[in-house]
Amino acid sequence: MKLSLSQNISRLRKANSMTQEQLAEALGLTFASVSKWERGVATPDLNYIAEMADLFGVSMDVLTGYQVRDSSCQALAERIHRLQKEKRYDEAAAEAEKALIRYPNDFRIAYRCGEMYYLSGLETGGDKRLERAIELLERAILLLPQNTDPEINELTIRSIIAQGYTALGQRERGIELMKKNNAGGFLNSFIGLSYSMSEAYKPEEAAPYLTRSFLDCVSAITRTMTGYANYYSRVKDYPSALEVCRWLVGFLESVKETEDSAAVMDKVLSAFYAECAHFSDILGRAEEVEPYLRRAYAVARRFDAAPVYKMDCIRFWIDCGKDAIVYDDIGASAIDAIEQQQFHQGDWSERIHRIWKKLKEDDSTDEEK
Repeated sequence: MKLSLSQNISRLRKANSMTQEQLAEALGLTFASVSKWERGVATPDLNYIAEMADLFGVSMDVLTGYQVRDSSCQALAERIHRLQKEKRYDEAAAEAEKALIRYPNDFRIAYRCGEMYYLSGLETGGDKRLERAIELLERAILLLPQNTDPEINELTIRSIIAQGYTALGQRERGIELMKKNNAGGFLNSFIGLSYSMSEAYKPEEAAPYLTRSFLDCVSAITRTMTGYANYYSRVKDYPSALEVCRWLVGFLESVKETEDSAAVMDKVLSAFYAECAHFSDILGRAEEVEPYLRRAYAVARRFDAAPVYKMDCIRFWIDCGKDAIVYDDIGASAIDAIEQQQFHQGDWSERIHRIWKKLKEDDSTDEEK
């Protein structure tokens, strides 16, 4: 059992936009009494706990933070989640309602049941299930102090609630809730999609959210595939490492507005062409090494001749009145980025060093002419 009464009085008071003085007045007490409760110096009598629970619109279990550590509760939550993943929604709903009667104030049950009803409502078009999902997820927010999963927080729950309202046709309410809980822009894609789907909104309202979401996707994909390349290299799965690098250069080339002009992603692009040469060399594909290095050098030199750090050279860019600038820590120039990545790690073979050196020498000779 866990009790956290003092913290919950403070949290729920603030959630209801009340000062300590206002709470004291509502209970017919002095400000000092409420202050002592919230500091944990004193504990309110049972009748005041009941009054506060009623005032805040929660149960006494929620207010006191009472939680029974019951393994059967966890087992129920896991069973509901398993039925959800198997899309056995009718069985899951039956289990959910039984669990909610037995454990009405357990976060795990409220959240898992709410999530299940949300996904069930989406897939089956069941408005009643979506409404039940919203009700349960709102309850889960009040029970958040019990949560131990770092991937679940109030923002993630409110984002599901917002999408539930949108699915119910209450698009304006859903969009506004998403905008209020769009920390770090993680709901940009949902907001942009919601704006774009309704004739009630101008297309221009969707544009900034879609554009920012796309830029975030490009950055996330680049980081993810870089991680994959590092992983496969460290486990010595070089065919997969080469495949990852080839995929990434293809992706980065595909999002450039024009193929032959410098673009913001060219710094990373040139480094990964060099990585393609490196992994081809390890795999004994000598015929592929020089073409990859030549491409790496050409892209890097083009970028360094006229560096671009604005994002408007990317496909699907919509001018939203804000300049997006890229910052990186991979080198002062694209050539530096390649050389720091390879020379400092000591990964390049003698063959690659020789080809790279010749490319630079030939380039210097051409400049002199």
